[in-house]
Amino acid sequence: MARIHLDPNAQAGGLLTCALVAASALLAVGAARAAGASRPEARWGNARLGDAAAALGTQPSVRLQSWDPAHVGTLRFNPCRTDDARHEATEWSRANIGKQCQVDAPQCAFCAWVLQFDSEYRVNDIVTCLGPTYKVAAEAVVNEAKFSGTILQRMLAAKGKKPDGTINWPADKFQEAKDNFAWMTEALGRAECDVPDHRTLIVHIRAGDNLNDDFKNIPHIPAAIQQMKDYLEYRPYITRIELSSVLHFGVPAPDSQFQYNDGVGDAYRMTDDALRKNGLILGHFYEAALSTGRDVWFTSTNDPDDDLCRYAKACHFITASLSKEEMRFEGPMEHRLSFSELTRDLHKHLSTCDAHEKAEWAPGTDNGATAAIGEAEKKKEARVESADSILSKLWGKNVKVNWRSS
Repeated sequence: MARIHLDPNAQAGGLLTCALVAASALLAVGAARAAGASRPEARWGNARLGDAAAALGTQPSVRLQSWDPAHVGTLRFNPCRTDDARHEATEWSRANIGKQCQVDAPQCAFCAWVLQFDSEYRVNDIVTCLGPTYKVAAEAVVNEAKFSGTILQRMLAAKGKKPDGTINWPADKFQEAKDNFAWMTEALGRAECDVPDHRTLIVHIRAGDNLNDDFKNIPHIPAAIQQMKDYLEYRPYITRIELSSVLHFGVPAPDSQFQYNDGVGDAYRMTDDALRKNGLILGHFYEAALSTGRDVWFTSTNDPDDDLCRYAKACHFITASLSKEEMRFEGPMEHRLSFSELTRDLHKHLSTCDAHEKAEWAPGTDNGATAAIGEAEKKKEARVESADSILSKLWGKNVKVNWRSS
């Protein structure tokens, strides 16, 4: 992942996540539905989207503006036309990557950052001391000005330097990875970021060169989509799904002073074919999310540190690269092979919700009160109440939700 500083004149358009989350408190799902927003017609497997789909239009219109078009671009796409092959071929192509992009949710138009050369800010590789090139990537993070102040730069700077000016890595790589993770957990715990409350599920989708690596890819797209639906089935209090993704292509820029050979050749390069496959993945996730009846956003940010903070502290978070079983528990350090596993493990340490705010409801528990709970929660301005408290107020007596046992 690349952490690149925005030009000051472009910050309003670049820091997408902050703008989206800040605006979320002012928006309600019902507003777009009342306005009669259009619904897409599309197919994923045997499921048809139409009358059962949620309304479009609640995500704010924000602008992404590239400060470095030679290395970082934007791509505008319409996931409501995912199965239109001609449209997909035109939309998901290198020719469509531009300098800026405007989100227009009512028209089903969304934006993604495209990091064409993203070989340096490799968060999990550096934290977990993974792979043949993590030390080269770490030197780039320490020495290049664009990474100044990032969480990885601060972690690496704390290690000190050898007489030759390179990072002073300890001899025990296994222990170093454990120490790095502890450092990251503490640093992210102190970090400030806009974290959605228990009414939002964040779904991280690793995109870009994910199609060419067994450790990065989403091996079974239908299974990953079903996992998202299963997570929502007994959590009716979740009213928004935030799909979060950036397209990363892990090859060094031609003008980078830190070049290396990781043995994969051109497999991680951005091509039209890779872009089209990414478009299908993101489009099918969007269609499936919309079919659940929730408010669906697609967010993309150029700040991996902010992503790490939000993913780790979110109440509800899943990553599409891992199965339900893999998401259940923190894995052993030696099995932390990707950014997805790193975010899962950080989430286990830093999630900000209690057990009731994350629990599943038993089937039929709502007794028709789910909609009323949603309306009551939308009227709250600052403090998020528990489902028990909301139900008690609605029914005029102390009641408790029957939580579904796992």
